[in-house]
Amino acid sequence: MMQIMVIGGGSIGKRHIKNLLELDMAIQLTVVDPCETLCEEIKKDFAVNTYFKLEEAMRKKKYDIAFICSPNHLHVSQALTLAKENIHVFIEKPVSLSLEEAKDLIPVVEEHKIDVMVGCNLRFHPGVVCLLGALERELIGRPLYARAHFAHYLPNWRPGQDYRKTYSANKDQGGGILLDDIHEPDYLCWLLGEVVKVSGSLENLGDLNIDSEDIAEYTLWHRCGAYSQIHTDYLRRDKSRGCELVGTAGTLVWRSTGKNPEVVTVEWYSAEAEKWSVLLSLDAYDQNQQYVNEVKYFLDNIQRGKKPMNGLDEALALISVLDTVKKASHLGQIDVSSLMN
Repeated sequence: MMQIMVIGGGSIGKRHIKNLLELDMAIQLTVVDPCETLCEEIKKDFAVNTYFKLEEAMRKKKYDIAFICSPNHLHVSQALTLAKENIHVFIEKPVSLSLEEAKDLIPVVEEHKIDVMVGCNLRFHPGVVCLLGALERELIGRPLYARAHFAHYLPNWRPGQDYRKTYSANKDQGGGILLDDIHEPDYLCWLLGEVVKVSGSLENLGDLNIDSEDIAEYTLWHRCGAYSQIHTDYLRRDKSRGCELVGTAGTLVWRSTGKNPEVVTVEWYSAEAEKWSVLLSLDAYDQNQQYVNEVKYFLDNIQRGKKPMNGLDEALALISVLDTVKKASHLGQIDVSSLMN
């Protein structure tokens, strides 16, 4: 029987707990969270053992795998503790708040020969999977540029609680839309490859009363020659996500609207045929399915002794890109009026 620990009993932790227990696998689950009320709730809802402290849980038994679903600023320290005990680790995105913070994790993971996967569930979303398949089939020729966006009003994203007290609103805990929505740069790097140059701007424009940025606009230049523009924000009242990919032979457009279930479409314009075609159309996609597929993929690879995708090297390369976006934003803007004088 596979011994699995889930660290963090918040919304994403509960999602993984439920999905793990519903898998057709021999699993024994343990949950760790410092909140006594949350532990009691999880124990009642899922009939699993719970502990307040990671060290206490690890004294009780040996674990094969751990899922880190805690606040972002705790990811690296918890991963270090687990890696030293030879436990394979699934870390919810982002792996760390900065590249500097995570530098000590690399040698420990290598020394103990464990596998790490960073959870970026959009790689398992049918819209992104469809885009990948279309690029592999060269439906749009050589990619030239992409425009991706994600927008979700923060109070609606963190319902049933004071959003100002969540990690999203607090820079020190890894909050801010840049890291909170790491999905767009992740899947674009997955589709278009390594980034060699960036520019960007991070701002606080709304009335949310948070100390982290609520809007991010940035551009990534990929080694393949294409570039991608990304917009993310906490401000738009209607949730929206999508991507346009333009190439030498056509265009791909992915749209996902609504909370859950989503309406998902991918359309393709063929320059040769001079017409649009529908590659994917889902009227009621259950968002949880991408998380189920992600967990199945990770566990299957661990059981087969194969390294999962989005390991530590790949995830830290993305953190390095986003660190650079922050630096680019700090360079500031040029006042147009100064150029007119």
